[in-house]
Amino acid sequence: MAHLLAPQASNPTLPVFFNVDQVVGAMPASNLREDVLLVQYLLTVMSKNPPPGGRSPEFQKSLSVVRCSGVADPETINAIRAAQQEAKKFKPQTVVDGRVSPAKGYLYDGVSSNWVIVHLNESVQHPHLEIWPRIDLIQGCPEEIKKLVVRTVQGV
Repeated sequence: MAHLLAPQASNPTLPVFFNVDQVVGAMPASNLREDVLLVQYLLTVMSKNPPPGGRSPEFQKSLSVVRCSGVADPETINAIRAAQQEAKKFKPQTVVDGRVSPAKGYLYDGVSSNWVIVHLNESVQHPHLEIWPRIDLIQGCPEEIKKLVVRTVQGV
């Protein structure tokens, strides 16, 4: 089940961000429905908010075909791989395996982080700073992600 991580006493600099519980994407992956939906939703929001310099047409196309189904289909796995390929341009140590793993035991820093889920969060957070972490307020949010946000952000 996807969840929201918030600052803790042991690491008060950790920002609020959404994380997956299990690996999403290419096998072997658990592909829990809510984790997959979170990744798909972050990818679709990302596709609608390109960074100021834009992104490669191939990467943008791979993002644009992702649908929020809760199933790790080939389109989702291809978009994850494309995101990893993009990250590899700036961080050569990035592994391109089509998988989004739970972020743990890391420094939260968009420059040094190797976790795809961190990069997906940042790609959605920056164009939506005024509402973050209320990703349920972004147009087109799937009902199950709205419930995730209510459960984890509002505590209901």
